[in-house]
Amino acid sequence: GAAAAAAALVDQGLCDIMKVSGLGFPPELLRASKRGCAPQFVLFDNLDLGYLAYHASHKLVTGQVEGKIGETVSAGRLGTRQIEADPHRENALWIKLGDFIKYDELNVERASF
Repeated sequence: GAAAAAAALVDQGLCDIMKVSGLGFPPELLRASKRGCAPQFVLFDNLDLGYLAYHASHKLVTGQVEGKIGETVSAGRLGTRQIEADPHRENALWIKLGDFIKYDELNVERASF
């Protein structure tokens, strides 16, 4: 993914002419971000993803939702989310978490654990 592509650019010294962006973990893209190869990348909030998955799963298992398009899931501090058709996969559903966390040279080091 993005980390492997960014590492290749760093290793080949191509950061001045090529950039990488996409989904990535801050620890994996720290070196590339600091060298300008990955000036900005994103990731979903892992804690919120687990929190939403817990609420959605609990509602499904306890029969509070059937898992149908249009149903809503109350997800505590995340508010209400709607079950939707996944536009990328046939006969699949999803619940959108929300916006991604954006990382760049200003916050990547702090997020690299």
